[in-house]
Amino acid sequence: MPGLYHTFGGILLIRRIRGELAGILEESVLVDVHGLTYEVFLPPHIRERFEGRSTGSEVEFCTYHYLAVDQAKSVPILFGFENDVQRDFFELLTDVPRVGPRAALRAFALPVATVAKAIELQDTRLLKSLPGVGPQRAKDMIASLGGKLGGFVDVEELERAAEAAERPLESFEADALEVLTQLGMSHADAVTALRAVREAEPELTSADALIRRVFQNR
Repeated sequence: MPGLYHTFGGILLIRRIRGELAGILEESVLVDVHGLTYEVFLPPHIRERFEGRSTGSEVEFCTYHYLAVDQAKSVPILFGFENDVQRDFFELLTDVPRVGPRAALRAFALPVATVAKAIELQDTRLLKSLPGVGPQRAKDMIASLGGKLGGFVDVEELERAAEAAERPLESFEADALEVLTQLGMSHADAVTALRAVREAEPELTSADALIRRVFQNR
């Protein structure tokens, strides 16, 4: 099957797989290809789309073929994506320090554009909501990939978000910001959280209401 494989260091790597859906597991799906059954691990938001889907239907994935080395043995693992863009973005996530393929797959819990925009806008609040991403990993993602993800984000949407982030705070928002930073939140995280609350609930126009909502959303 030309175009479905390439070699790396003499090892045949699988780059695409097509076959029949043979089963659905907690983090993966089983794909039957002419009698051979492959387990393909999927990002959480893609895996969810297979809930309730009947077996026997045709499926196709762009794949990342990973050799997990455990002491004296190597175990091949397939990670699956709906298209080349998703796979390319996943491969960029693996460039972040201390983020291997398994960690990158868990963190890939939202669509590409959503995660890419969060990185470009330094939205640590959203990044920390991803599985396995704590404060330091969120900072590492921004430091490693910030400024490199324009091709994965709608440019106009990013510019609109950036303009909103630069809007001066109203007096009651500034009062809420001061309290949040005194309570231990970083300035950047507090501003991001306040703007998210104001966008979702513009009727909240007091510092106390904003502070309560920010902590309810954490």
